[in-house]
Amino acid sequence: MTRRDCEPLGRTSLRAFHCGEHLLLVAEGELPSPGYDVDIERSLLDVEPPAFTLLRCVKSGFWPQVITPYRYCEIFRIGPRRDHVLVHHADATEPEEVEVEDLPDKMAPGAERFLRPAEASASGSATQETTGQSRNLSFDEAFANALQNLPGTLPSHPDQLTTVDVVDIGALFGGIAGFNHLFVRVRASSD
Repeated sequence: MTRRDCEPLGRTSLRAFHCGEHLLLVAEGELPSPGYDVDIERSLLDVEPPAFTLLRCVKSGFWPQVITPYRYCEIFRIGPRRDHVLVHHADATEPEEVEVEDLPDKMAPGAERFLRPAEASASGSATQETTGQSRNLSFDEAFANALQNLPGTLPSHPDQLTTVDVVDIGALFGGIAGFNHLFVRVRASSD
């Protein structure tokens, strides 16, 4: 999917939830046909509060012109909790300020394992853990996302070798956000 195939999408509801270092954005609304994928992209600009864009992206093929409801959620690693985030969408010329809520208690047990923050080793060695997600239930996508989420560290010497182990894998389904995510937790250590 290329960026030119996407445009801002309207919404009937936008909610944001905080858990650890992560933000869960949930959008609901209607598409003009089932011929679109919904996506939320984080702004490339490093702004405060973090900004996002709700998009509809054209799928190939022919689709009936039937109003199609959607519920879409996406998880972003944003660090410390914010009181609100900004979301650009088709229903307004200015970004909407969305209040960030705490994750409901009934979702916390499953989400805690899924959204656990990155950890560094207590011993001071170069060992770190983080989690990656895939909405498509793809191991490759979740593993690649976990590698992206590892905090960047400079090698201590030119031949430094980093080992990455998968320490946990699982999935979340349902809930207020309509989860359908595979997660992969990795541990990286350097010699």
